[in-house]
Formats: sequence, structure tokens, C-alpha cells
Amino acid sequence: MIPDFARDVLAARNIVMLSDGSPTRTFCYAADAIIGYYKILVKGRNGEAYNIGVESPEISMATLAEKVVSLSRDLFGYAGKVIREVSSDKDYLVDNPNRRCPVISKARAELGYNPSVTIDEGLMRSLIWYREHSVSEDA
Repeated sequence: MIPDFARDVLAARNIVMLSDGSPTRTFCYAADAIIGYYKILVKGRNGEAYNIGVESPEISMATLAEKVVSLSRDLFGYAGKVIREVSSDKDYLVDNPNRRCPVISKARAELGYNPSVTIDEGLMRSLIWYREHSVSEDA
């Protein structure tokens, strides 16, 4: 979702969601995830599985879209908004889980894993990165 939202922001288009945006997710910044994977390689027990991610905040897709809009206004002067529509595809998002939130207590206890980048900070960094690395769709 984040790359799609960023693409729309950078093209100065409204973000169009083809759902009510109610499913919830947590979002782990890439650097925090990589640190977690590294800790598994260095400290993890052989053959043991660990969840890497963040447990909170768990936010809806609609809230994520609104956060992207708000941050983009501050960062780039974005003038768009979030538009909700219904997909014409009757099977759109049929298998989409309503909730995704990892339990990372095992990784915290055994690996010392402690993700630290907040959702707002991660979104800001990501949006700036996308802007700096965007390629014109006309190219």
C-alpha cells in the first residue's frame, strides 16, 4: 500500500481506495526489520522461528492513507485527498485478512529485538526516499 500511496502523491493524484479501508496492519520500517533478521542470524536458536515486525500501533488502511496525505501535505505541499470507492471486481480483497499483527515477544526476549522507528517517522523517511528515487511515468 505505501508504494502505491506514494506513487499517487508524487503524481499529484488523489489516493483512491477500492475498499472501506477497515483492515488493520502494523508497519515495520525496513531498517528495523533488517536488524531483526540479522539478530536471528547471529543470536537465534538453530531451526527456531521468530516473528519480526512491530506490535503497535495497529492501524487501519484508511488511517494509513490519511497519515500519508497529512505527511505529504507537510513535506511536499500535496493537495490531494483520500477517495473511497467500491471495486467493480466482486472478488477484490475477498481473501484479505482483516488483521495482521505479529507477536514479537519471543524475538524481544531471546534476541533483544526492539524496533524503534515509529510509523510517522518511517512514513516520512519512505515518502522522502520515494520522492528522491521516483522515475517519471512518462520515461
